[in-house]
Amino acid sequence: MNISKHIILVAAFLAVAALMGPFDAHAQSNQFRDSRAHVGIAGGLFTYHGPIDLLQPRSRTNFVREHDPAIAILGSFPISTDRFFFRGMVLFTNFSTKDGRRLVGDGRNEFLTEDIMIFESEVVMTLRAGSRSRFLPYIFTGFGGMLADTFGSTKNTVDLPGIGVPGPERSVYQMPVGIGFDYAFDGCISAFAEGSYRFDLNYVFRNERDYDPHNTSLVLGGMRFCVKNPFKKAAPPPPAVPPPLDVPAYTPPLPRSVKVCTLVDLNSIYFATGSAELDSEARRLLDENIEALRLNPTCCVTITGHTDSAAANVYAIRIARQRAEVVYAYYLAAGLSPELFKVDAEAITTPCPKGKGEECKEVHRVESAPFDCSRLLFPNR
Repeated sequence: MNISKHIILVAAFLAVAALMGPFDAHAQSNQFRDSRAHVGIAGGLFTYHGPIDLLQPRSRTNFVREHDPAIAILGSFPISTDRFFFRGMVLFTNFSTKDGRRLVGDGRNEFLTEDIMIFESEVVMTLRAGSRSRFLPYIFTGFGGMLADTFGSTKNTVDLPGIGVPGPERSVYQMPVGIGFDYAFDGCISAFAEGSYRFDLNYVFRNERDYDPHNTSLVLGGMRFCVKNPFKKAAPPPPAVPPPLDVPAYTPPLPRSVKVCTLVDLNSIYFATGSAELDSEARRLLDENIEALRLNPTCCVTITGHTDSAAANVYAIRIARQRAEVVYAYYLAAGLSPELFKVDAEAITTPCPKGKGEECKEVHRVESAPFDCSRLLFPNR
């Protein structure tokens, strides 16, 4: 088996291994670094550093740095931790050979005059193990091969072992050494950029006389995407956690408090002599009484009309009772319950204070005296 076929088989095996590798490696995922395998696509610039004509000795005039665009497909997976990864790469370059053919002329160098394919297996070491940062630098090295005129019919008739012809014609072993960084958009998608240099290893395996080594360099930038293992069954979802039982907290009953009337007194209403009509001041005072009774629903009221005349004075007793009825009617008109009120059947005779005569106000008043309503239900208390 010649060298070209050997490189193809080895590199193809490594590339497939990168895509189908251990999806369950022990690397730990986080929000920016998924531990599953990844595939990527990249583009960049490939540079050939070496002799122009491989049939001539390398010299100052027989040397060139030829730049060409390149496209690469990559696959990677974690090896054992989140620091080391295996990566396989297949790269195509030298799509346009016009400049190379013009440069080589009558010489021989299929690395300049034909398309090139590179196969590599690499070990990548991250410089921030377990990094939870979006930015992750890394270095890498490995082993690979470069093959010119990959799908052509050129035969390796010039480069035969041991005949001393300078330089390989179509294939070369190489060792990449590079550095790069990865910027994660999330745990599954990231962008990367890297630069690398590839050392020619054919002098180790060929040991030819007058060998002129040629090296290459590569600058790449691209995107990575995580992939799922098609043969791995998804773990069943964990059983749903039942919602916590809604047990109402025990609330001890509030101690019963006996509601009693706390009103001490209410406004008394004063009438003009011989009148049973309410003036504006009397209405204002009654409105205050009504508001106080609404705030104290346990209070009842005894309405009492007063007079300073003798009990035999029928007119005086009648007008005192009439005044009490007017006040009672005002309370009812405001919406208070008639059950809250007790109107005295007889007027109370009250002497006028000394020195005030018949114009004394106190004898023309109607008094509203609050008391606890329980006395109506339980009169013996």
